[in-house]
Amino acid sequence: MKKIYDVVTVGAGPIGLFASFCAVDKKLSAAVVDALPYVGGQLTALYPQKFIFDVAGYPKVTAADLVDQLFRQVTQHEVPVLVNFKVVEMVREPDGEYKLTAEDGRYVHARYVLIAAGAGMISPRKLELEDADQFVGKGFEYVVKNVEDYRDKRVLVIGGGDTALDWANFFTAMSPEVTLIHRSTKFVGFEGSLKRLQKTPCRILTDTKILAIKGDAQVTGATVTNIKDSTVTELAVDRILGCIGFTPKLGFLKEHGFEIADGSIRADKFMRTSVDNIYAIGDISNHPGRIKLISTGFGNVQIALNHIASLVHETSEDETLASFESKVDRPEL
Repeated sequence: MKKIYDVVTVGAGPIGLFASFCAVDKKLSAAVVDALPYVGGQLTALYPQKFIFDVAGYPKVTAADLVDQLFRQVTQHEVPVLVNFKVVEMVREPDGEYKLTAEDGRYVHARYVLIAAGAGMISPRKLELEDADQFVGKGFEYVVKNVEDYRDKRVLVIGGGDTALDWANFFTAMSPEVTLIHRSTKFVGFEGSLKRLQKTPCRILTDTKILAIKGDAQVTGATVTNIKDSTVTELAVDRILGCIGFTPKLGFLKEHGFEIADGSIRADKFMRTSVDNIYAIGDISNHPGRIKLISTGFGNVQIALNHIASLVHETSEDETLASFESKVDRPEL
């Protein structure tokens, strides 16, 4: 017998993880899927060590720590978290539920779908470098899949944004030799991250670009050049991380008749989209009064799930909210 979840959330970033946790609290069966090989979405992929200041209860918290706490929160309910699950097809079946199929053939069924895809499916910008692709997975990556692969290795980080600065700072604590190269003298990442990196042993080469990756079965080095004076330097490295930006794409979402506005999915005050039984929450949702903050995304979660719970349990929204509030421990006055 096939398993049909009440709610499947597409996107395992902060909003998606919180949604899956809250779904169980509202007596809804839930699962969450994500195309990336890890949870955290864009926070983990782009700037895991950057501080976040808009989450209630945290004066400041790194993206990585926030994701870790949200993951702990959702997994205490034993909610399935399916990574490397790149949705390529979403079909509504005759009995009304949706079947979401991944690129590798896996699938899940859901009565309701929450889209929590942030800015959409993100794809790393590729280096304009001949033969770079042949080294992907052999010491060269655009996205960190396992931080332990970088431990005790000589690391080269390419880029000047938050992602490059954050990872360079992170690697200095676990790698004997870290080099950061950037095509300009002006960094576009958080100034505090740059100042912190400048206090570490990291070698920072500005006005510098990569000319070639060296190695055979595995990366062994890189050739870089100074753009201004054309000097060429050979670097002995074991790992190379290309952090030159990401391109957001709506991917399969563009094929399902959603109303799109400013690159996001239009939703109403209940977070409902123009497609039956599909809701959009977080940055992907273009709803009335939208503010692109993690904290407001958490609010979207409660609004959407309260509406879904009222439909699943066939109660009014007020009754659903009252039932939820009845579980909250309140001090006696």
